[in-house]
Amino acid sequence: MRQPACRIVWIRDSPKVDSYLGLEYSIRKLEQHQKDSLVFLGKVGVGIDKESLEQGGYADYGLVFLLLDDEDEYEGDTVALPETDCVRIRFRGSHGDAPDRYRELIWYTAEQGLDITGFSREIALIDEGLTSDPAQFVTEICIPVR
Repeated sequence: MRQPACRIVWIRDSPKVDSYLGLEYSIRKLEQHQKDSLVFLGKVGVGIDKESLEQGGYADYGLVFLLLDDEDEYEGDTVALPETDCVRIRFRGSHGDAPDRYRELIWYTAEQGLDITGFSREIALIDEGLTSDPAQFVTEICIPVR
């Protein structure tokens, strides 16, 4: 699948992802000095670097990022990520359920002879911000490959 080019802002951090509140400190750091709030469900994510993915560190989150829309004005450094091929999975569950899904993606990547080229992008699409029913949570993981 193709991951479209995007613009992000990110910080190195090791958040607790057991609930959306675990990301609160990192989100506040990303929003610091911004005139408008840019944080909305589906725009905040966590990532695992390439080396940790290759070594099986499927809970070793090392960064928190914010996806920026074209019209978003962010005071500070941003990173433009190019369009890339990726493996992707959406599943019912939250960040705490992700390690098993990473195993599936890494197995699939190896089976297809693909190489991981960057950090994972894991985003909650439906979480406590929309529903109190964990059975309705949806999370997406995307790993760039070639």
